Order: sequence, then structure tokens, then C-alpha cells
Amino acid sequence: KRYVPIFITKKGVNMRKLVMMLLVFAVSLSVYAEDLRIAAGAGYKNLVENWAQLYESKTGKKVERMYGNMGQVAAQVKLGGGICGVIGEEGFLKTSGVNYVSYSPIGKGILVLATRKGLTITSPEDLTKPEFAKIAIPDTQKAIYGKAGLQLINNKKIAAEVSPKLTPAGTVPRSGSYAVTGEADAAFINITFANANKDKLGTILMITEGYNPLDITEATVAGCENNADLKEFIGLLSTPEMKQIVKKNGL
Repeated sequence: KRYVPIFITKKGVNMRKLVMMLLVFAVSLSVYAEDLRIAAGAGYKNLVENWAQLYESKTGKKVERMYGNMGQVAAQVKLGGGICGVIGEEGFLKTSGVNYVSYSPIGKGILVLATRKGLTITSPEDLTKPEFAKIAIPDTQKAIYGKAGLQLINNKKIAAEVSPKLTPAGTVPRSGSYAVTGEADAAFINITFANANKDKLGTILMITEGYNPLDITEATVAGCENNADLKEFIGLLSTPEMKQIVKKNGL
């Protein structure tokens, strides 16, 4: 049997130990009062920011957000830190080694090829042309749009000409920034980044085939399935406001 010590001495209650116990108890309670923590692929920062702002406006509660490529996100979740929900591509999430207990669909991801100002592109095959000397791409192992871009050039059988031109960029925002600043002639990005930066880019070419389907979803980390704040956050997906946010972000 386990007992809770009361710390009573001959002179009565040991106040110092009692105060320490109460402080520990108060700290333990504060863990449950922390803000909801969400992580997402960096390419979905705009979507998650809009989602969090909607949640905060409706509930008055805060959401802590963390962004990175999906490999970085998975590593952070495994380290702990109280992350309860992750937004990313379902296929990657299911093979990331993180114990997720449920998935809530958000929408379909679309791969985009964008050029710097002054260049146009009509098909992926245009990447073989000499004017496309530098092509930015997110991490092809840990970022889903990097993987999709690599699948595309392989499936289009242009890898031999295009691969030497590829410049690794880590995340979607980083890849897109190369095209925005003119450091790259083209970049693999997603429609969310493209929509947010359309005035700073040249051609925006949406590509709907040539790579594995990208099902974007929220995944709930094991241990958070009964988190009331997370349930409230996910529940917004069914609201008209959130559906408009998803549409605005190209999903």
C-alpha cells in the first residue's frame, strides 16, 4: 500500500514540509493549465496561424505553435514538451515513429512550381531549359513537398537534367524564399505559400499529378485524446469560418 505523508511532529504539523508539498502540488496542477501546443510542417504556417487565431477569438485561450520540416516536427514530438496535435501529410505522419491515436482530415495538398519574377513556366519539363539554372526544393527526405518534387521529376523522366540544378532548401518557406528573392529561378513549394506570396513570384504552376497524393490532416498524439482544448481546436474544422480558411490556403 502507498501512503501520503502528513509530516506531523511532536510539536504539531511541520509547516515547512507542508508548504513544500503544497508548492509541488500547485506546480503539478499548472501543467494541466498550459496552453494548447500544436506543431506543423512549415509549409502550413499560414493555415495554422489562421486556425489558431480563429480558436483564440472564439475561446479566449492561447495556442502555442511550432513549425519545421516534418522530420524536425517528429523529432520534437518524440522529445516531449507537451505537443498534442500535429498538422502534416497523413502518409508521413503514419511512418514517422510517433504514436498518433487519431487523424482529422483537413484537405488535399497541391505541389506547385513557382518561378522568380521575369520567368514563365508551362510544364515541369521546362525545368530542363537553360534559363532554369537553379531550382530550390525542400528537404527531399523530411519535407513532404520536397519528396513530391523529387517524385515528380523522376516520374517525368527529367531527373538526369534537373537533379544537378536542385538547391536543397529545408522547408517550403525557405524554398519559396529563393524564388521570391531571385536567388533561384524556380522553386518547389505548396499552394499555401504560393497564395501568400503571389505578388512576389513569377509564374505559379499548380501540379496535380506525377506524385503520391498528399492528404493533409491533424494527428493527435497519444495521451492527448481526452484533451478538451485540442478537441475544441479540431472541432473548428467543421465550422464555416474554418472551411473558408482551408479554402483560402489552397486545400
